Amino acid sequence: MMAKKRKVKWGKWVLMFILGLILVTVLGLIINNRIYALKYSNLSTNAEHLSSNEISAVKGVYEYLDNYGDDIFKDFNANKDVIIYNDSYEFLISNDREISDWNFIGRNEELKKYIHRKKADNPQAFAVYAGEKWVGSMSTKNCYDKFIIKSIPVFFPPQLMSMDEEHYKATIIHEMVHAHEAKHNIDRFLKLKSLHSVGDNYYDNKVFNDLIVQEASYLEQAIASKEHNDVLDNTKKFIEIRNTRRKECKMSSDEIQNEKDLEWLEGLARYAEYKASRSSNSLIAKNLGDIDQKVKVKGDDRYYTLGMAQALVLDKLQQNWKNELFTDNFSLEEHLKDVIEYKE
Repeated sequence: MMAKKRKVKWGKWVLMFILGLILVTVLGLIINNRIYALKYSNLSTNAEHLSSNEISAVKGVYEYLDNYGDDIFKDFNANKDVIIYNDSYEFLISNDREISDWNFIGRNEELKKYIHRKKADNPQAFAVYAGEKWVGSMSTKNCYDKFIIKSIPVFFPPQLMSMDEEHYKATIIHEMVHAHEAKHNIDRFLKLKSLHSVGDNYYDNKVFNDLIVQEASYLEQAIASKEHNDVLDNTKKFIEIRNTRRKECKMSSDEIQNEKDLEWLEGLARYAEYKASRSSNSLIAKNLGDIDQKVKVKGDDRYYTLGMAQALVLDKLQQNWKNELFTDNFSLEEHLKDVIEYKE
């Protein structure tokens, strides 16, 4: 009887210890989150001019494009105009001294560019038509940090979503890719720029979700493969599983085309972001290469990742695969089929 009482008492202590540990952990997470919230609340996101750090970030983008832009896409560094926006203003950094609908505020000698400004009116992290051309547009890092802290639960560690300077510069490059797409195939870009919620009819379809993760896994293995035949084999398996998913889920031709189109539109931008963030230490940048895990998350981002992965596989298979990139209806998966001579 006494032994039974001791066992019950010991069980209560264990339960109290576990509950206490959970409480301390949750409190620690909340405190960590609130410390970051306090830090970010003091950041400037309404300034009338770009800060020295913000100018430095743009300079870093320019330096990267000058050194490696052609490794991503041919003539990618030809148009380096870019918009950086905060909560109150958009700043257009350009070679042009006069731009309609923008107020010229000065020339920055560090960038050797003219800077223009206007009130922020629904600014977009994408490509924006400014003057007479499309330019990449991205928020300041301060705005991003504030947005993240407001978007996540109070117990979520902000460090998991934080960007360092290297990854932030890569996100600017991501948006500049969309301007590059617009420059080289304006009709396709205009048609696709509002494409979203691709595959949302299948979010609750277990077959769809299981198979699309298998696709990602084969692409990841192809990227990691050292032997050419292994790259070919894993690429073939990716295509076979993709065909199986679409057939078993009875996907329409429009749904299939939407997948291909979003992988072109956003997959190429994610590909550039990935390559430009190789030296980043932020967790969010390092996770870009965790392809099968990224694809498990239901949303358009899975197609960003799948498009990026197919581009990385093509890097291994064909040196000049980007020659046809901006032709009408170019498809990463169809080009993979051609390269490996896949027969349906």
